Amino acid sequence: MRLLHITDPHLRADPEARLHGWHVEQAFEQVLTHAITRYPDYDALVLGGDLVDDESSAGYDRLNRRLAQLGRPVLAMAGNHDDPALMARLLTHARVHDELALGGWDLHALDSHIPGDDAGRLGPAQLERLDRRLRAGAAPAVVFVHHPPCPMDSAWIDAIGLRDGAELGTLLAGYPRVRAVVCGHAHQAARRSIGTIDCWVTPATMRQFLPHSAAFAEDRDRAPGYRLIELSDDGVFTSRIHRVDAARRACG
Repeated sequence: MRLLHITDPHLRADPEARLHGWHVEQAFEQVLTHAITRYPDYDALVLGGDLVDDESSAGYDRLNRRLAQLGRPVLAMAGNHDDPALMARLLTHARVHDELALGGWDLHALDSHIPGDDAGRLGPAQLERLDRRLRAGAAPAVVFVHHPPCPMDSAWIDAIGLRDGAELGTLLAGYPRVRAVVCGHAHQAARRSIGTIDCWVTPATMRQFLPHSAAFAEDRDRAPGYRLIELSDDGVFTSRIHRVDAARRACG
């Protein structure tokens, strides 16, 4: 089974809007088109958060119309630049902060949004709900969340990471059926760990952040991208990053 993980498009109400010099709608469309063209047999799309930067109804409506054209299952979660309630109401062609059973795997999308804060938190109630869901099944599972629950070795990013990442790690340690955690937010590609579980970070569809930087810095050498995830029948998780050079044209 193949999943496409696409994250941090930062769309706006105006489809022609620019953000930090990026025509974000154009960049997102370049990345999405590359992904669905290269992998036309993909089974589901996972949207990793920071979907609509200005939390506008127009932005979510337009994204929803694009998702309707795909005709595939979509799992979505909020980032710090989203409105979770508006997402849940307007993204009718996605399952927002839900779970999806697909191809013998369980996929869980968590809500790490904190109103008015760039950092994330799951909270006790959501952790308890995830615990119940993991306890109730036996299939291999992947957990998706916007904020990295693991250190990124960048002080400024770690300051706005998942504040209860340690609690999530403790919970997941009791469930060896969880094969991976996948997140966004950091605008870069990385492989980290949360306990004994691999934590995979996917680059944004717009500007990239410089890895291992103590203070904010952009990585101008790397193009936007997405992650292909392959889930085998025997419970093995593999993934790879694709960079989309054509999306660079959306900047400048």
